[in-house]
Amino acid sequence: MQAFSKRQVALGRLLLLAFFLRPALGAASDATTNGQQIATIKAQMDAAILRVQQIVNQPVTELRRTPDMRVETFGPGGWFHPGAIKPMFLIVDVRATQEFPYNGKQYVTSDLKPGVVFLGSELEFNPMTKYFYTDRSVPKRKLTESEMLEINQLYRVIGRCEHQLVDIEHPIPKRSMNESQQSDESRGPQPLLTTVHRWIFTHKLAGVGAVLALLVILFFLRKKQVGDPAD
Repeated sequence: MQAFSKRQVALGRLLLLAFFLRPALGAASDATTNGQQIATIKAQMDAAILRVQQIVNQPVTELRRTPDMRVETFGPGGWFHPGAIKPMFLIVDVRATQEFPYNGKQYVTSDLKPGVVFLGSELEFNPMTKYFYTDRSVPKRKLTESEMLEINQLYRVIGRCEHQLVDIEHPIPKRSMNESQQSDESRGPQPLLTTVHRWIFTHKLAGVGAVLALLVILFFLRKKQVGDPAD
């Protein structure tokens, strides 16, 4: 039997290299796509967070304290207790958690700024926006209905982005072959066509087909060059 020519061997090596490199190239492409998706989602979430911070940390009126003012002091430790509850972004309605602890108090202050007073009627506290308070040395301005509705919408964006990032960065693993087989067996006998179809994809018969195609190509090349001198 005539040996394969150098050209045939080189062609075979190239085909085999392409076959075995294909999964690696596919994995690299998936990683690039995932990285782009993650960057896009994080940018969207960061923009929503920034907008929430802008709304809830709007400046409030500050007045110099004078002796004739009736002022109530809040503290010790300032306006807020340490920590904050992380909102359930997909369901919370910040309108329902708005509080007015300063109502009925004309001027209020804290031990953080004893020489400065604030208008009690202008202020609020909301445990579902406290997570985004950036400056806790001052009280927070009372939000309007439209501002709270905007925060609700922004919270939905943040919540969806968080879930999308989890799905991409920590995908649920697929069932193993044994688990799939056990599940199939628990459902009882399957039709022959279904069994063959599942076996083909489970065992990646496409790879076997590629190897067979390579052998056929080499066979016809050798047959075409019978009698030709070796390269």
